Amino acid sequence: MAFTRGTLTDKQRKLIEANRQKAKERLQRKRGEAITPTTNPPQPPPSTRVESTRTLNQIVNSPVKISSAFVEISEDGSLKRARTEDEKRNKVEQNRLRAIEIRQRIEQEQKQQQQQQQTITEGHSSDVQDSIRLNKNSQEPTSFKRKFEPPPIRMQDYIEFDFSTMKDSRGGFISDDPKQPTPDQQSLDEWKEKQKELQQIRELPPPIDIQNAPRCYECDSIDIDANLMTNFQVRACRKCVKAHPEKYSLLTKTECREDYLLTEPELKDVSLLPRIEKPNPHGYSRMQLFIRFQVEEFAWKKWGGAQQLDEEWERREQQRIKRRDKKYQDSLREMRKKTRAEEYTRKLRNGQGLGERHVHDWSAPVSIGDNLVKRRCIDCGIETEEVII
Repeated sequence: MAFTRGTLTDKQRKLIEANRQKAKERLQRKRGEAITPTTNPPQPPPSTRVESTRTLNQIVNSPVKISSAFVEISEDGSLKRARTEDEKRNKVEQNRLRAIEIRQRIEQEQKQQQQQQQTITEGHSSDVQDSIRLNKNSQEPTSFKRKFEPPPIRMQDYIEFDFSTMKDSRGGFISDDPKQPTPDQQSLDEWKEKQKELQQIRELPPPIDIQNAPRCYECDSIDIDANLMTNFQVRACRKCVKAHPEKYSLLTKTECREDYLLTEPELKDVSLLPRIEKPNPHGYSRMQLFIRFQVEEFAWKKWGGAQQLDEEWERREQQRIKRRDKKYQDSLREMRKKTRAEEYTRKLRNGQGLGERHVHDWSAPVSIGDNLVKRRCIDCGIETEEVII
């Protein structure tokens, strides 16, 4: 069948009209309307199937009552699927469970809000009550049907300093530094050290019996130095301590070890040598101070006197000098070996043999005695002594 653009044949028009009519019938059948053909459609071939010629409204409005267990016909003629008892019961149960779930969720959210408000209130001040309500006529927090309750007062919004934690430095300033230690935070060792320092500067109480009171070794005075009396059991007044520094001055541990040749175990024995301890400004260890005349008494007893101590010190000093000279000579000898080895290496590098004959280059003669002169080779360092006849 030929087709020319812009013109339709009679056969094409009939085919288009038939298709349009079929589509219209299908649309009317879906809407439940009666089929009103405008043209005579082609008759279908005869068949054994019997089709009803009545419309849906005619079937519904018929005097015969139609009932079905699966379909419900409403008054307007629409069809709905009939619900069984089980489906209705399940629907009711689902609605009930959904309502319970919604109510529990609302209660849980209200409890969380109350806990958050209590936590914020307790975090700012332990003295503030758990819940602060500005409106006295408001309902209890536990009731669900309550009015709007304003948030609790936050102390940090308008309080800049906590005066309960601040300390007065007595110098025109108020310190709130948490890193600065306070007397309440001192350890037991720090407290003991502080008490010892206070005890050293504390004055002794006046004697009750002046006749039997302790007196100074030098001037027989009762004004005893509390530091020496408490730590060293030495009866001396402040005037005598200043007048006799060669006897009552304090020595460090290093001075006792180097000047009086005392050993470490002897210096650690408190029963032999009493001492006082102070913070060392040059290190982390404690500084130990000894009184001079007690150290000298122990040193004289150990070495037999001041003269024997000096002899021992000189002997140790000579040994120290010998060890130093020996160490220096050893290092010098090692350096000469390295220099000689470098000289051999240099000769080999320049192509010279090791067995080459050496010619001495003697220095000027030096007189070392009667008819004796001394010469030295400048290259190898060999020395000779010659007798002049």
